[in-house]
Amino acid sequence: MNALLLRAAARPYLRLDGTEHTLAWGRTSVFTLEPGQHTLEAFWRYRGTGAPLGTGTLQVQVQQDEEAIVEACNGPLNHQPLQLRRRPTH
Repeated sequence: MNALLLRAAARPYLRLDGTEHTLAWGRTSVFTLEPGQHTLEAFWRYRGTGAPLGTGTLQVQVQQDEEAIVEACNGPLNHQPLQLRRRPTH
């Protein structure tokens, strides 16, 4: 139920090493990263507001020529932060 509310009333964002990027619900976004440690913060904002809500954070270590796939999912309740997890690559 919470996903339907968020899709209609909010927009997702990613802060990658301090730089904010606007995302789209249900769409894949690709970012090229240098090898090393990176901080990912996923959150949403209700349309017309400026405060980031539901922020989830993940530290990702990326090696040379490595692909890192990270997924952000919201919980069933509106007050829960986004959960970021790194998925295994093939």
